[in-house]
Amino acid sequence: MFHIKNDNWIGRVSAFQATKTLENGAEYIKGTVNEAVVLPPKDKVAGSYHWDFERLLSLSLIPLTITSVVNGAHPITDLCLGVILPFHCHLGFDAMITDYYPSRRSPVLNKVLTWSLRGATLIALYGCYEFNTNDVGMTELVKKVWHA
Repeated sequence: MFHIKNDNWIGRVSAFQATKTLENGAEYIKGTVNEAVVLPPKDKVAGSYHWDFERLLSLSLIPLTITSVVNGAHPITDLCLGVILPFHCHLGFDAMITDYYPSRRSPVLNKVLTWSLRGATLIALYGCYEFNTNDVGMTELVKKVWHA
């Protein structure tokens, strides 16, 4: 609860009631010490849809792994593993960059790390493609390494 004092009124209101929405969709807390702080606009990608996509990507690796173990090497399974695994790693490393080097605290380092991660993900995707088309494939690689 906040105590807000206006010209003619003193009362208690919650922060939810004290927010005001601007034309661009951003919100700010009206009448408090933080009046100059503008909250970012709401973004569906940054919320639950992003979390749901991460979980869906993680859960899709379970049947792919089981299928690879049961059926052995198959081009479709190797293709799915070669795409989903780099994206899964990309999302995990992106979350670490966002948590430990946020753009508001270290904007230059955040940009460098983010673009480095994007480049590394593209290289990993290309490497998986080359490995699946010109070599034994992802499943056979894991099988050979496991039995070595």
